[in-house]
Amino acid sequence: MAGVMPIALALPVHAAPPPSYGSNGVFNVTTNPRPGWTTASIEPGRYRVDQAPSMFPYQSAPGSWYRCHNFPCSPSYPGNLIASGGAIRDVATFVDILPSDVAVALHNVTLTVTN
Repeated sequence: MAGVMPIALALPVHAAPPPSYGSNGVFNVTTNPRPGWTTASIEPGRYRVDQAPSMFPYQSAPGSWYRCHNFPCSPSYPGNLIASGGAIRDVATFVDILPSDVAVALHNVTLTVTN
């Protein structure tokens, strides 16, 4: 009589996509909460910057991001800006959001967590 050996079947594991933020809005950095200024938050970390998607044959307006040490977080308040940068269409660029940052403003860009 032959013995029956159980065989463990491995099920495919599907990893969740990394979180993305954008493409327009102001996000409070979670390590420096400022209640009342935003309705969404973003974690400190390294993010890939992508131009906001658009539908063919159109192209979205040029995108940019702004890191701020205080509110309001906008290019209209240059005294609150720490750094800024643009999204380059079809080229990966990156931004580091630091724990000391207060907010990040996005204009036609999407930030995606990098691992």
